[in-house]
Amino acid sequence: MTVRVQVRAYAANGTAHRVSENAPFEFRWLTNDNGQSAEGALASASARCELRPVDGACAFTRYACDLTPSAFEALRRAQSLTLRNARECAETCARALARATAEPDRCLAVLVCSHDGSARLEIVEDGGHRLVTVLELPFHHVGEDEIRASVAEEYGEMKRRLAAYAAKFGEIEC
Repeated sequence: MTVRVQVRAYAANGTAHRVSENAPFEFRWLTNDNGQSAEGALASASARCELRPVDGACAFTRYACDLTPSAFEALRRAQSLTLRNARECAETCARALARATAEPDRCLAVLVCSHDGSARLEIVEDGGHRLVTVLELPFHHVGEDEIRASVAEEYGEMKRRLAAYAAKFGEIEC
């Protein structure tokens, strides 16, 4: 799902910079629960949320948030979340990002990037008289090897799709 996020960066000296007011990112999340719905299986499941810029300018920049059961529990306690497991957290984040994209005047998503490669995604809603942070997820910069493998996989998928279009419609001349 493609979402719109404000991106802010912090330099090593602590100065803040607004990088983009409305940057497009692809948000994906995966779990290791194998579709099981048993409460015990969901409680022990992990989730991984990924943010990837889709404008093409930053093809080798990716962020991920790994929600292991212990990391989710720490997050839940720190933010007083009523969510029960990592899967619900990822689903809630996806819904909140979709809402921030659809209703930018009522909900805001901000990705705060640090010089050390870490980032924090904040989902903020307008509570009328004040802004309320609904969810905060810690992200980390994805390693170079993982990014290269992911980009190669995406490129291969594009090539397969273009070959299917060429087979269906014939060769496309520009």
